[in-house]
Amino acid sequence: MIEQRAVRTRDYALQVTAANDGGRASVERGLALIIVLLVTYRLAYHASYLGEVPFTHATFADGAMYEQAARDILDHPPLGTQAFYLQGAYAYLLALGMAIRPWPSFGLIVQLIVAFAALALFHRSALKLWGRRAGLVSSIALLAYPGLAFYENKHLSAELGVACNILVIAAFVAVLARAAPDPSRPGLPDRRLLLASLGLGAASGLATLARPNMILALPFTLLALALVVRRRAGERPRRAVALVLATTLLGTTLALAPMAARNLAVTGSPDVQPVHGGGTSFFIGNNPKSRGVWNDGDLLSARLGTESHELALALGIDPTLPERERAREIGEALYARSLDWIADNPGAWLKLELHKLWLTTGDQQLTQDYDWLGERELLPWAHRVGVSFSILLALGLLGAGAVLGRRWLPPAAEDDQPPPTWTATSNRAALGWFVLGQLLAPLAANLLYFTSAQHRLPLVVPLALLSGPGLLALIAWARAKLGREPVAPEPTHPPLPTWLVVLAGVALIQGPWPRSHREHPHPVHYYNLAMVQDSIGEPLDALASLNRAIELRPRQPIFHMRRAHLRLRLEDFDGVDQDLALVFDIAGAEGAPDWVVEQAELDRHSLAIERALRSR
Repeated sequence: MIEQRAVRTRDYALQVTAANDGGRASVERGLALIIVLLVTYRLAYHASYLGEVPFTHATFADGAMYEQAARDILDHPPLGTQAFYLQGAYAYLLALGMAIRPWPSFGLIVQLIVAFAALALFHRSALKLWGRRAGLVSSIALLAYPGLAFYENKHLSAELGVACNILVIAAFVAVLARAAPDPSRPGLPDRRLLLASLGLGAASGLATLARPNMILALPFTLLALALVVRRRAGERPRRAVALVLATTLLGTTLALAPMAARNLAVTGSPDVQPVHGGGTSFFIGNNPKSRGVWNDGDLLSARLGTESHELALALGIDPTLPERERAREIGEALYARSLDWIADNPGAWLKLELHKLWLTTGDQQLTQDYDWLGERELLPWAHRVGVSFSILLALGLLGAGAVLGRRWLPPAAEDDQPPPTWTATSNRAALGWFVLGQLLAPLAANLLYFTSAQHRLPLVVPLALLSGPGLLALIAWARAKLGREPVAPEPTHPPLPTWLVVLAGVALIQGPWPRSHREHPHPVHYYNLAMVQDSIGEPLDALASLNRAIELRPRQPIFHMRRAHLRLRLEDFDGVDQDLALVFDIAGAEGAPDWVVEQAELDRHSLAIERALRSR
């Protein structure tokens, strides 16, 4: 009787286990299907953008500066002849595509290939780090964030920065996978671990080239490595730690060396970051006019090609200096102005920093060069559904608490799969320090400089990585609160603390609170669109876009000057008269940039010549 009961109990347990295995497989198939749908949506979005949106075919603002640098590289391969005013890594990426055909759109195609390769690498790393189910959730979180897709096809360096950050995460996961102690070599790192450390250092160097503030993450990465190696090293941890850290720093140096050598050859100085040293961005974020986002500070014109000369004159710097020296002195002068303002107004600066944090943690896409609402008008179906930043922030907090607080464990690995790489106690702490660095480096840039959707984008990657265990731990917490048993064969684990769930709830609730009350595209969006449309041979569309810009900001002299110039080419002479009259009226009453007035004078002179010729 007892044996029969034991057999029935065992059979029932096997049936339950089989049912749970089938349920888990069904859930994982569903998650994989979601990923397929998200990738399909991404392909459709990028194909539509490349085929329908004029911004694909021409550049403006920072994009135009990158294009200029890329063309210089192509005209004088492989180094070019000019100093990089903005980062050189993205200029080389753009040049790679433009080498096929000298159009900026070919640069975007290469950029999209890099973006999809980075997403695949993130997916693989998440699976290796967390196990299948949590890894799938992490990949869904990243793919479902609309802001990432938005920047994947823009002539900006944002996507390159994201791809390099993903590369750093993949390299760190590779280190964890190779960090198991080797009984045959106690205390000594083997070749596989040293190669992984070299790769991690190289990835960190590339991330610094793509986004200079990521150098702030390197000390956290080195600390995480030290924790991993100490567990592995056994009796001789110092020697092993020193060897691995030296190898990592060697990788970083090797990644930075080509850019330093290029700049040394071209400019005489081994720079690895933009020559202005971030002074312009620091001034934008810290001046009396700053509200946490881009502004001109009553000093910047944002005019391609002449802003450096104008800044030099305004700051009392010799405008005839070589480009690199002029940019460096401009950067130093802008730093000095900002630091003086901070020293004189510490209370206002602290309030400004809190406001930047408030802007950074919200759901609104505070775009600058490319307008989020403007793209919705160009592609009405795009970016309508997705995971908001506040959802990622909430799940990231839960994931950090679950993993670091030992509140979540992945299910037991299948026989044909390696176990997740983070489960050892020291690896858990190392992972915490590593992710902290990946979060603090971009957050510091948003607070020290100024925030925008582009500058916030690097935060999305580590938050999405933590979202997998965060969501599964939240489900376990909810089941415990409802009195339901954990799903076998999931390991048992203590539920999340209530205070952490409440904190995540606060992060989630604050996100939709409006940071900006703008509900329509910015006037500058229509202005930029008009400039691009005109440059690709669509002057009538450009005129319509300028009309929209002027409807929204009727007293902007630049808009009227541009429309007068366009109308002159379209032989609408009465329209030219109207726009030029407004330009001179605004200049006399409210002031206008000198270059705007000079261009208006030239157009008025050209108009007089045209009329004289036609009157003969």
